[in-house]
Amino acid sequence: MIKEKIDVFIQNSSSFYKDDELDNIDNKHKDVVKKAYKQFSEDIDLNSLKNWAGQSDMTVPPQLSLLQFKNRGVFRAIVIYFAKLILRREESRFIKSTLLDDIEIIKSKKNGSTLLSENPVHLTPGSNLFYQHEGTTINARWLRYVYILQQIKSNNLLSDNQIWIDVGSYYGGLAGLVKKYFPEVRIVLVDFHHQLCRSYVYLSELYPDAQHIFPNYVEQYKDDLFTNSFSFGEMRKEVFNSYVDSPLYRQAKNVYLINRFVSAPFFEPTYDTDLNILDYKLDRGKATYFDIFPMHYYMLLNRKVLGRKEFRNVSSPYFEVIINQEKDYEQ
Repeated sequence: MIKEKIDVFIQNSSSFYKDDELDNIDNKHKDVVKKAYKQFSEDIDLNSLKNWAGQSDMTVPPQLSLLQFKNRGVFRAIVIYFAKLILRREESRFIKSTLLDDIEIIKSKKNGSTLLSENPVHLTPGSNLFYQHEGTTINARWLRYVYILQQIKSNNLLSDNQIWIDVGSYYGGLAGLVKKYFPEVRIVLVDFHHQLCRSYVYLSELYPDAQHIFPNYVEQYKDDLFTNSFSFGEMRKEVFNSYVDSPLYRQAKNVYLINRFVSAPFFEPTYDTDLNILDYKLDRGKATYFDIFPMHYYMLLNRKVLGRKEFRNVSSPYFEVIINQEKDYEQ
């Protein structure tokens, strides 16, 4: 069934295998696209659509439970538990601390506890990477999505029958959450073709009666909300500018962005771009919200920087901004 859905999507996406020919694609996504094409030439199941060589839901701390046994199988769950406990003990401690921080951040927001309890990640299609806590299940990426959903709801950025354009949808996790609370919203996902295919499979499993429009039949839209999380800061400047100068971006009533203050700090040039917050043209409308993006803020990653490997925070924090453009768009 999954393969049939993938085949249908590819048949209705004439440029599916042309993403690697795009001009000015950054090095990270060149590698991601290359790995994706290799993956799509093999057998794919629901889990491998979300956790594969190019991207994942990120790791979770070791944990044994009946739910883990049921989801992964007893033997595999035990092997994973002891492997993390023995080989990645220090890393697992930092990961658990980060997840607990993220949970508390969400709970501090309006209706955050309710959103956590209403949306256990293990009940979504293809999810076997999860951590049980306080009656629900989570992972790092899922907590990020729940937080963004809470911000969309509490800041009244969407209502039913409006159009939401999300750039960088990955497997459609955020879209699935938003549709649950805004069932009549029209969602336009913008990403590489293999990511859109993941989203189609995931969302069609989650909402089997929903109508999907494939890339070959996309029309022009005037949107109410434009969002991007993380990927703008990974783009080369000319690609980034093509988005922020596009009618889709400029005509949106609200823009909600989460990106790095500095994409490539001089001491750790994470991405091959020179973008920073000054490039985002945040003065086009009225910023109704601006702050540090709090999710994963204290996460420590074991990586090599300046010739030395150690547990460190990311080289640049992320900003979070909501801009109302309703009175500032010029035709």
